Amino acid sequence: MTMAATPRAATTRAGLGRLLAAIESGREAKPEWIALRGECRLERLREGELTALLPRLHRSVLRGFKAPEPKGLGRKRRLALWRAVSSRGFHDFSDEGWTKCWDSPFVESYDYVGPYLTGGLSALDAFQVYSSVLGTHEYGVADFVDTELCQRVRTVVEPMAGCADFAYHGHFRKPDFRYVMFDLDSKARDFVAARRWLEAADWHYWIANVLDERVWKRIRTLTSGRSLSYIGKQSHHYLEAPQLLRLLEIGTRHVDYFMLEVQEPALVSDLAEVEDLTRPEMKDAGFRALLVDDPGVRPNPLTHRLSFSLEVRDRAGSRPLFHYKDWTSWQPVTLWALAQILGLRVFYFEPGAAEFRPLERAAEPGAEIADVNFLVFTRHQELRKSK
Repeated sequence: MTMAATPRAATTRAGLGRLLAAIESGREAKPEWIALRGECRLERLREGELTALLPRLHRSVLRGFKAPEPKGLGRKRRLALWRAVSSRGFHDFSDEGWTKCWDSPFVESYDYVGPYLTGGLSALDAFQVYSSVLGTHEYGVADFVDTELCQRVRTVVEPMAGCADFAYHGHFRKPDFRYVMFDLDSKARDFVAARRWLEAADWHYWIANVLDERVWKRIRTLTSGRSLSYIGKQSHHYLEAPQLLRLLEIGTRHVDYFMLEVQEPALVSDLAEVEDLTRPEMKDAGFRALLVDDPGVRPNPLTHRLSFSLEVRDRAGSRPLFHYKDWTSWQPVTLWALAQILGLRVFYFEPGAAEFRPLERAAEPGAEIADVNFLVFTRHQELRKSK
C-alpha cells in the first residue's frame, strides 16, 4: 500500500467537469485519486451521467476514485450501481476506494456477478470470485521494490501463482521489469494469458512444480538486476515441513529475495468452522462466499493441520471453488526456525514505515508489528543496516 496522495475533490458536476477537462488537455497532471462528494456522489448521478463519466474518470486518474457508500438505495438499484461501475474499469475489493491497475489504459470488467444472474452458481468464474474475496489488493510490487532492501530488484517471480494478481497488477506500475510466473494449474495460466498486458510487457507463465530446482535455475538465466520472488495468500501452507525447507533452500539460491505472505501469529483452533466472506454485491445478487471446514475435520491446535474449501452458496445449492486439503498453518516463528537451519536472514515488512526490518528487531521499542503479513528470506549478507 504505497502512501496515498491527497485526492483531488469534486463536489459539483460543473467542478468535476472542469477538473477532468484540465487533466484531459494536459493542463493538470493525473492525480492518483479523485474524491466524488456532494452532488457528485454515485447515487446522485443519473444513469446516463454515470455512463458518460466513468470512461473520463478512467483516463484521468492513476489509481481510481473515492466515493462514500451509496445511501437510500434498495437491493436492486444498489447492485445495478455496483455493476455499472465494476464493468467499466474499477473494483472496490480493497478499502482504498474504486480502483484500477496503476495508470492502466485498459477498461477491464470486474463484474463477476453478472454471469451468476443469468446462469447461477455454475456460471461464476472461480478465479474472479477468489480475487474479490481473498486477493491481495492493498499491497503490490511497488510497495516492496521501492524499499531500501529491494531497491535493486528488476525481476519479479511469482511461484504458485494462480491468477497472478501480484505480477499482473505490478507490471502496470513497474512496466520495465521482467515478470516470471509459474503454477501447476493450466486453467490459471489460461486465465492469466487472457488478461490484457501492456504490449511491451516482458512476462512468462510456465506450468511447473515449485519444488523443481530446474525451474529456479531457468529463472536465474532470465534474471536482470536483482530478483524478488513472492508467494501470496499463504500458498506455502500446502507444503509439508521437508518440502517447505527445500523450497526456502532452492528459492533463496536462485532469487535474491524470497518473500512469503504470512499469517499473523494465531491459533488455528480459534478459526470458525464457517467463515463468511460474502461481499455486499454478492448478498444483493443472492449468493454467499464462505470458507468451510471439511466435514468432520477441525483444525488441529498442536500440528496446525487443517482442511477447508472456498465455496459459494445460494438457495438452490452450493458449489466448491477451491479445495485446500491438509494445509499446515506455518507460523512466523516456525519460518524463522527454518531460516536459522539454512543460515538465511529474515526481514519483515513494516507497513507504517513502508520498509523491511530485520526480524530480530521486532521487539525493539517503537517497532510496529501489527499487520505484519510479509517475510523476506535472503542469503545476502552485505545489506546496510536498516533504518
